[in-house]
Amino acid sequence: MKMHSILSTVLVIILAFSVAEANNLDGKTQQMVNGICKKTTDIRFCSSVLVKNLATPAPSNKDLMNVTVREAERFSANTNFFISTLLENAGDERQDLQMCADAYSIVNLAFTNAMSFFNQAHYSKIVKVQNKISKAVGICKTDFNVPGYEINPLIERKRQTMILSAMEQIVCQMVSS
Repeated sequence: MKMHSILSTVLVIILAFSVAEANNLDGKTQQMVNGICKKTTDIRFCSSVLVKNLATPAPSNKDLMNVTVREAERFSANTNFFISTLLENAGDERQDLQMCADAYSIVNLAFTNAMSFFNQAHYSKIVKVQNKISKAVGICKTDFNVPGYEINPLIERKRQTMILSAMEQIVCQMVSS
């Protein structure tokens, strides 16, 4: 009974945050966010990235692009750093982790270049960067154990990187048209 009460409380809190996030956007923006995120593999992750980072309840397509590009760049830099900390204590996994470090160096540079292209209004170049990101993420194999983790944390990071890349591509096409 106590567990049911705790679970109910947690669900109410999650629902309240979801409603609060959704209410921060006007109807048209919420439709745009839904339209973008339905084209990705994780609607919830995509929506949370956009809703948390939009500065205005009625953003332009360029505002959406700015959020997407900045968040992708931030996430890739964070992942790159995370892998470097894993490498410090790597044993038998060193070679696999080094491949992921190399891969995410490419990803991070690609997302950084996308940010630069965005600032220069070269939106078509951002779409071209997406191939580099997909190939680089593919280099990072995740079928190995990471000390201190039950499940390799790079699996989730890799998934989120691909979602951010897809978001970038979708929003870039919106801005370009």
